[in-house]
Amino acid sequence: MNDVLRTMAAHRTVRAYLPDPVPDEHLRAAVEAARCAPTSSWIQAYSLLNVTDPGERGRLAELTGGQPQVAQAGAFLVVCGDARRHRLVAERLGQPFVANLETFLLAVSDATLFAQNLVLAFESMGYGTCCIGGLRNRLPEVDALLAIPADVFPLFGLCVGRPDPAVETATRPRLPVDAILMRGRYLDDAEMLAQIDAFDAEAAAHYAERGLEGRTWTGGLWRKFTRPMRPGLHDYYTAKGARLE
Repeated sequence: MNDVLRTMAAHRTVRAYLPDPVPDEHLRAAVEAARCAPTSSWIQAYSLLNVTDPGERGRLAELTGGQPQVAQAGAFLVVCGDARRHRLVAERLGQPFVANLETFLLAVSDATLFAQNLVLAFESMGYGTCCIGGLRNRLPEVDALLAIPADVFPLFGLCVGRPDPAVETATRPRLPVDAILMRGRYLDDAEMLAQIDAFDAEAAAHYAERGLEGRTWTGGLWRKFTRPMRPGLHDYYTAKGARLE
């Protein structure tokens, strides 16, 4: 194992932070490294909003579902897919900018690759991180609060800061490699279910060590996917300029 692999394997979600702010030079250094992530055809369809106003941070903690770390972390960043640059270039050249589902997916994938690089950069510097999917809970209100322009698509938030040593967190187990890495063809259903059962046993032990007897990975899955999630996203993103056809 080299240092990069060790940093990746040590990833954990941090929700309790010391009050120390993230210095601008650390933020810029992390972004400088993260921007070297893969990007489709060099389009670099992402941007990052550093929310610094305490009042806005407090409101975002509410809008994301009551997550106090959004207000308390050393920094709170909003990861966005960004097609605005491309539209501005097209308009300046007098050319049409044709958006469809593919252009939206390019922005989502570019921004996600950038964000994972950003997490790795911060964690290599000793910071903890927490991705905030709850940013999508009430996107129109987030949009109004942060004055996000058209063709910029907020995707999720990212808390960054020094972990509070008084609050213990641990890495969570992950699906086995053989449930993810497949040679040539996808596993048949029986093989996949066997992999899932093996992982469920590992997840149950992880929960039991933390006093949560009886919990499993699959139990969490069916609770999550038995109802539509965030049904307003289609209308929000199309209102911002995304085309999903």
